[in-house]
Amino acid sequence: MNQREFIRSLLDWIENNLGHDLHLDEVARRSGYSRWHLQRLFRQHTGFSLAEYIRQRRLTESALTLINSDEAILQVAMSYGFDTQQAYTRTFKNYFRVTPGQLRRQRRVEPERLLFPLAVAS
Repeated sequence: MNQREFIRSLLDWIENNLGHDLHLDEVARRSGYSRWHLQRLFRQHTGFSLAEYIRQRRLTESALTLINSDEAILQVAMSYGFDTQQAYTRTFKNYFRVTPGQLRRQRRVEPERLLFPLAVAS
């Protein structure tokens, strides 16, 4: 498997596991690369650090869930791998500049803040 195929496969795996713990050490261990090398490869192919990509994907999906459902904020937070509603709210507000509750009431988000799954060119 070449590097592009590996990154494509890793992106698919991340998408399928956004709700689980995705600690960098675990991701690196599963990949067979060192943490340092994995992060270098990921940034080279995507332009994002691995942690930044995972965080932004989780926040994007959680924001879309808040807009499109009446699911409790705590449940949304837990569904996307946050341990507490406080940690979720703090991270969410730092990224979107509004709290999850404010976003839900507004039912809109700044489109440039959303990160959709990346596709790695062949």
